[in-house]
Amino acid sequence: MDGEIVSEKWSKVVDFEERYALQDAAPKATLRQRITGYAGKCCTRDKLKSTLHSNFPFINVIRRYKILQDLPSDIIAGLTVGIMQIPQGMAYALLASLPPICGLYTSFFGPLIYFFTGTSRHASMGTIAIVGLMIASVLDTSLGKDTSPDGMVSNYTNDSMPSLEHTGMTEHEIKKIKMATALSFVSGLVMVLLGKMRLGLVATYMSEYLVSGFTSGVAIHVVTSQMKHILGINVPRHNGVFKIIRTWKDIILNISSTNVAALLTSVVSMVILYLVKVQINQRFKSKLKIPIPIEIIVVAIATVISHFAKFRENFDVNVLKDIPAGIPKPDIPDPTLLDGHLKDAIIIGIVAFSQSVSMAKILAKKNNYRINPSQEMVAYGAGSVLCSLFSGYITAASVARSMVQDGAGGRTQVASLFGCLVVLVVIVAVGPLFYSLPKCVLSSVIFVNLRGMFLQFLEVPKTFRRSKYDFSIWLVTFLCTVILDADLGIAIGILYSLFTVALRTQIPLYSRLAFVGMTNIMRPYKDFSPQTEPSGFRVIQYQSPIYFANSDMFVKAVAKASGVDPEKLRKMKKKLEKQKKRICRK
Repeated sequence: MDGEIVSEKWSKVVDFEERYALQDAAPKATLRQRITGYAGKCCTRDKLKSTLHSNFPFINVIRRYKILQDLPSDIIAGLTVGIMQIPQGMAYALLASLPPICGLYTSFFGPLIYFFTGTSRHASMGTIAIVGLMIASVLDTSLGKDTSPDGMVSNYTNDSMPSLEHTGMTEHEIKKIKMATALSFVSGLVMVLLGKMRLGLVATYMSEYLVSGFTSGVAIHVVTSQMKHILGINVPRHNGVFKIIRTWKDIILNISSTNVAALLTSVVSMVILYLVKVQINQRFKSKLKIPIPIEIIVVAIATVISHFAKFRENFDVNVLKDIPAGIPKPDIPDPTLLDGHLKDAIIIGIVAFSQSVSMAKILAKKNNYRINPSQEMVAYGAGSVLCSLFSGYITAASVARSMVQDGAGGRTQVASLFGCLVVLVVIVAVGPLFYSLPKCVLSSVIFVNLRGMFLQFLEVPKTFRRSKYDFSIWLVTFLCTVILDADLGIAIGILYSLFTVALRTQIPLYSRLAFVGMTNIMRPYKDFSPQTEPSGFRVIQYQSPIYFANSDMFVKAVAKASGVDPEKLRKMKKKLEKQKKRICRK
């Protein structure tokens, strides 16, 4: 019997060795075969379809598009936003220290690529104030002040930018365009890479209070930078730490040389814009099918008056001058021009993404659909890359235009195509007609559009009463942005936010709970009366995660709230044991 068992076990061992030998002797798959097998598993029809739809969300939009219901609303919303893009595009380009036509290029190519790659149905891509200001800071730091003669065309464009020949641009302006496009190109590539790595959730680390403090600080920078156009005075642009203080010092010293014509034009433009945008468009938006396009109306009227009254010759008012017609030839930017500004490209891209995706989330929640933050990051990056090929710069979603697109009845991204059509007409044919447009009018457009940012100051007292931590985040970010600079402000704000997160776990809120009256509802023991506690135990509410860094704090908090200190109990227990031993000995 034992022999049979041994032989049976031996046969199993032989079978196992034979199988293992056969498996080991089997030819191993080559690298080509492995790649082919992996590709066969990944490149199935369903996976390819899923990949295509996730990278180009417009496919699902077109498949579900209802022409009779959606198209009329999208046409009206798109044309309305397109008309807004024209003055804002030119104004924010000037804010970015670039020729106005660059803003129009951004306003055309940004929404165009977003239609194919974006997931928000109401985001209006194009130019925004924050991006313009941050790009201007980089350009002025890198290239300095323009010293070339006015109207002197540079031969710098002959090889690298043939589309800008004979446009009246100076060599310094061409260098700024090349620098801005390089900045946008690198920023866009980084954003696409981060989006593909599913890092779109980085925006969750930028709280609404941090974004509010940063945008409020940027609003102060924007107002400061546009005061020279409003007053019609020549003030050098400062950069770096304390630039706002130095700029206002120069403004006060040169206030006596204010150009009265420019100031009056600015005041009249701002009053008209405010009355129509706030007192008519906002107050009666439920009755108006589309808002009155007062910005383009003011720009058109100001251009006509300036042309026939000869503002430039008679009153020495700065005007836009030549605006080239037509779309430029695509040109791949030179990333080597950045030379130390890579961090600026990344920071500007993240700031633009954070503001845009926050607004997109609000509109998505309002209209009952979802966005994909990582795909949004890819869309913003792709927009910046495409704009950089055509003399544009970093694109982002405007809060004001997006709200108008939603309010005008826009249903899908198709509205952005009609907006692009309006901007295209201006680029191809109408642009040169804005030669006599005073720059102070565009500054007035910027001033009025900053109203939403300044209204954020009204929320500060509420934030202070609600949470001291959130208020401190707003205050630190705002002060650092204003006093130091925009890039330093956002960096310090993020670091301080992370610090407050750690601090909240170290000093959390805790309380002892009890039943309210005869109900099963538990509330803090001291807040309600009468209260009854569960018999035999006490309930402690500790509002923080528990981990190694705050473990000691947790023990102390529980002891204090419950009135039961384990250390004291141990000591008392030891004393009682000693007393018992003494009694027993006696």
